[in-house]
Amino acid sequence: MDRRLRHIALLRCFDAAARHQSYSLAAQELSITQAAVSQQIRNLEEHLSVKLFVRENRAMRLTKQGKILAVAVSRAFEELSLGFDRIQIEPLAGVLTVTASPSFCSRWLVPRLWKLSALYPDIHVRAVASAQYEDVRHSDIDVAIRQGEMQDKNVYQEILIQDPVFPVCSPKVYQEQMLSRPERINQCWLVEAIGAGRWGFSWKDWFNLAGVPLDPKGNNWMEVTTWEMGINAVLSGHGIFLTSGCMAQDLIESGALIKPFDIQIEPGLKFSLLYDEESPRVARINVFTEWLKAELQT
Repeated sequence: MDRRLRHIALLRCFDAAARHQSYSLAAQELSITQAAVSQQIRNLEEHLSVKLFVRENRAMRLTKQGKILAVAVSRAFEELSLGFDRIQIEPLAGVLTVTASPSFCSRWLVPRLWKLSALYPDIHVRAVASAQYEDVRHSDIDVAIRQGEMQDKNVYQEILIQDPVFPVCSPKVYQEQMLSRPERINQCWLVEAIGAGRWGFSWKDWFNLAGVPLDPKGNNWMEVTTWEMGINAVLSGHGIFLTSGCMAQDLIESGALIKPFDIQIEPGLKFSLLYDEESPRVARINVFTEWLKAELQT
C-alpha cells in the first residue's frame, strides 16, 4: 500500500480547506481550531514535500499542485461515500431510479407514477428511458423493466407481464377500409416495429394466425424503432399497427384507437423485472415492485 495513504486524516482536513479556500471555514466544518487546520496542512505539505496553499490577503489559495491534489482527493471521498451508501440499508424515504424502454416509460409507467406518489409521497421515482439494459448491481439504476428475458443470473429476475399483441388503427381507417374481416387488412398501410419478427409478433405471424394469406404486393409497409412511434403513426389516421394492451389500452378505452379484431398473438410482448436483492434501497424497491404488479393487474 502507498505509504502516503496513512495520512487520511490530513487529507480530510486538506479537502475541507481546499473547498472553502479558508482555514477558518474548514475549522468550523471539522469542529477544530483554525490553528489545528493550519498545523495539519503544514504536516501534509512536509510529508508530501510540496506546497499546497499560498496566502493571498485573507484567503488561502491552492497552488498548481494543490489544485491537482484537491481534485483527486474530492473524487476519492465521493467514491468512499458511494461505497458507504451501497452497503448501508437506506430508509424507505428517498430516491428510486427505475429504467425501462422509451415506449414503456412514456406510454405506461410515467403516466401512472402519480398514483405511487399519492401512496408513498416520500419515495421519489426517477424514471430513465433507455433502450439498453443497465447492470443494476454496478450502476445508479435500482430497478430495470426490460422486454424479454435478460441473461443476468446475478440479479433477481421475474416475468412481469406477458401481453397479447393485436392490430390497432384509428376510427377513420377502420371506417374507410371497412375492416369487418381480417382479409381487409391486406389493403392497409402496415406499420411494424423493427425486429418484431424476432419476438414472434410480426405482421407475417399475425396473418398466419388469422389464416389469411399475406399479399406483399398489395401492402405498403413502414418500420419504426419503438412501439410509441407506431402508435403515434396510426393515431394520425394512417395505417394499422401491431401493439399490445399495456401500450394502447388507454387509447382503445378512450376511443382514439380501435381494436378491429379479437385475433391476437399470445403470449405476445413479454417484460421482465430486474433488481439487486442486496441493494441498500431494497425497502424502496419492494414497495415499488408491489405497486407495479398491482397496477398491472388492473
